[in-house]
This record gives sequence, C-alpha cells and structure tokens, in this order.
Amino acid sequence: MHTTELYFEAHITIEPSERQCLLAVIGQDWGFRPASFLQKKNGKFIPDDFMTGRSKSYEDLHDRAMDCVEELQYQGFTVTRYKIENTLLDVRL
Repeated sequence: MHTTELYFEAHITIEPSERQCLLAVIGQDWGFRPASFLQKKNGKFIPDDFMTGRSKSYEDLHDRAMDCVEELQYQGFTVTRYKIENTLLDVRL
C-alpha cells in the first residue's frame, strides 16, 4: 500500500453543467467535494466544474476517483481530466 505523510489529493475536472445537485450527490457518494472556477483559455475566462478528494492511501483515492469518474460519465457528465497529486507541503495562513 502506498501512503504519504500528509495526503494525496485527486481532482476531477468536468465540463460545466446545470445539474449541480446531481454533481454534489455523486461527489458525496465517492468522498469528493464539488467546486467551480474560472480558467483562462486563449485569453478568455471559461467556467469549469471540478471535484476534489483526499486520502492518505493512494490506492483508496485512486479507486474512489475511478469509480467517481465512471459514475459521472454514466450520468452524462463530460469528464475532461483527472489527476492525483501527492501533497508535500500544506500551509494555511
């Protein structure tokens, strides 16, 4: 099992959707929190939705992320990216 001192964090990026309630329910089912942000692409700000989840276990987070991606796609959401990062430093000011 791969573990880390702080936590692994997964991000799942989804094309914007009006179905925010369903997005929140799916995220909650797999331990992810939904959020929105503006991303600058070709000089324009484009809205994106994403979900984020954490775990000290890579395998746990990977399995939950893949299950969440599969459920999102099954429900008709367009997943454009997913990734898992190992957090080495996290300072809140």
